[in-house]
Amino acid sequence: MKIGQVVQRYNIPVNTLYFYINSGLLVPPRRNSQYVFDDHTLEELEWLLELKNLEFPLKTIHRLLSLRRISNFCSEEDQAELRAIFQAQAEELKRRETQISAARQRVTRTIFELEQRPTAGIRTGVPIRMLHLLCCPSCKGELMLENASMSQTYVFQATLRCGRGCGYTAAIKDGILQTRNINTSLYDKPDTTRELYRDLPSMTLSLYERSYHWLEEHIRGQIVHGKVWLEGYVNAWFFFHNHLELLDQRDSLIVIDKFPETLLAYKRVMERQGLPCDILYLSDCSATPPIRDGVIDCVMDFFAVNEHNFYHMDLYLNQLLPYLKQDCDLFGVYFFFQNGGASMRKLLADYPEASPNNFNIRWFFQELKQNFHLLETSDCGFSLDSGDNLGLGFHIPGEELHLQPYFARLRRGAGAPV
Repeated sequence: MKIGQVVQRYNIPVNTLYFYINSGLLVPPRRNSQYVFDDHTLEELEWLLELKNLEFPLKTIHRLLSLRRISNFCSEEDQAELRAIFQAQAEELKRRETQISAARQRVTRTIFELEQRPTAGIRTGVPIRMLHLLCCPSCKGELMLENASMSQTYVFQATLRCGRGCGYTAAIKDGILQTRNINTSLYDKPDTTRELYRDLPSMTLSLYERSYHWLEEHIRGQIVHGKVWLEGYVNAWFFFHNHLELLDQRDSLIVIDKFPETLLAYKRVMERQGLPCDILYLSDCSATPPIRDGVIDCVMDFFAVNEHNFYHMDLYLNQLLPYLKQDCDLFGVYFFFQNGGASMRKLLADYPEASPNNFNIRWFFQELKQNFHLLETSDCGFSLDSGDNLGLGFHIPGEELHLQPYFARLRRGAGAPV
């Protein structure tokens, strides 16, 4: 019987069969440079498969096959060794059965605990304490609340209107400040089920973890509490979602994205987690969100610059300049290709609005240094395959996608006037 016939008859992958042959578990005769499975070899294969079903490791199976080939277990010594091997396996299976039973109980207990967790947390909205950070983006006038549904802490529903009468309006819906500047790109959509998070390969996520450690170390070493933070483009990635421990009740966080659906999904998750500080969710896709000039102390850019360049040609951080304090600190992770020509061609084909400078570390640092002092940076390594997913599906396997965390500070005179 030829290998193809064996594969079909026993439903064994051909690679597995060759592994058995190459490792000496099976020794079929060869005829005309082809392996032929005679009756004896088929018997050995059937016993091998039976032993595998009994959970014997391949090393032990190899030993049993060897003993059978030597004497077919005719000698008393081989019979004694055969009994000892099976007795040892029986004891091993009993040990594993006890271990599996205990693990099953722990898993069942964890499922029960997860089912008992509350599905909803505290209801939040636009924090009243953060309303002073807002203003009309057209004339810088104060925004007035109308028809508000609110508590002593949060505004849940309201209309916002410019107090100077310039005509600007926005709304608070479901506790999210939503402007009239909505997404118009045909190449983007809200990722409310976090396809990007779930579909990234584990090795790539380990690379992300290295950059997290770098950011955590530098934030804790540089920043005192009592700051106003801003993080944008969270539909692509939301750093503070899983790093709220870096903030406390003295801090404030403004979270901006073009999709209110994404913000609402995150808002509900974070309400269940418990909030360490006030968070203002702002849905706006323009370069002029309704934020006062010169109020932001710190900016988090985790992939935000890259995400912006999927749809725009300029540096996202330059749009933030009016809103930054003179001593504003900037933390981020920039993604770039090392010799990634094929990946960039695919990116530009998939996203016709994208900048050809996206994922270009030289361009990024050149643009960044016009308005920021680059204080520290590091290359965390690279991924050769980011998987077929929503966010990085254009990455051609084999090309190096690097992650570069950095810490920068606004140059004097680059932000809002003192």
